[in-house]
Amino acid sequence: MKKILIITVIAMFTACATRDIHDIEEGMASKEVVDIAGEPTEKVEMPLDIEWWVYEEDKVLLIFKNDTVTNVTSEKEIEESLKDFEKGMEDIQKEIEELTK
Repeated sequence: MKKILIITVIAMFTACATRDIHDIEEGMASKEVVDIAGEPTEKVEMPLDIEWWVYEEDKVLLIFKNDTVTNVTSEKEIEESLKDFEKGMEDIQKEIEELTK
């Protein structure tokens, strides 16, 4: 019985301590990110000490500058940005059509 209680307590503490990719915030160091979410699916090195970390399963892109998270972007945010961009382009096209009539 004592073993079951100990295992239950350990499991509860582990469950409470579990963090996921959605806990990552701007300003975190790469070591903190790895501790929370593990290694990314892909790392892309860019100029000026910038690195992109792709977490494909979670559909999250992290952008690092000087080993610090500067941007956390999810697939949903990217899709919304693209929709806004497309809407803006449609509005510009309509304005051009009106001006050229």
